[in-house]
Amino acid sequence: MEQGDILTRAAPAPAGILLANPPYGVRLHDEHALAAFYPRLGDALKQHFAGWSAFFLTGDMRLAKLIGLKPSRRTPLWNGNIECRLFRFDIVAGRPARAARAAPAPQ
Repeated sequence: MEQGDILTRAAPAPAGILLANPPYGVRLHDEHALAAFYPRLGDALKQHFAGWSAFFLTGDMRLAKLIGLKPSRRTPLWNGNIECRLFRFDIVAGRPARAARAAPAPQ
C-alpha cells in the first residue's frame, strides 16, 4: 500500500486497484474547490492509471458525476449517518473531462 497525491503521481504498476475516500463536502464545505477537484481527478486517472480499477466513496452524487468517468458499479453504503455510494471506475486512457476541454485556450 502506498500514499501520494493522485493528481501528480504516476501509477506504480501497469494495473491495480486504487481505493480512496476523497472529500465530498461534509467536513470540508468549499463547494467551488470540490467542483474543481473532481474533473481534475478524472483527468489524472485517465492520464496515469489506465488499466486500473478505482473505487471512490462519496456522499455527494453530484460530485461523482463531475469526475467525468462512467462508473461500472455503484454500491450503496453508509458512512456513519451519511448515505454514500462506493463507485467503481474501470480506467481507460482518454481525453480530459468536458469542463477542462471547454475552457478557452490561453492567448
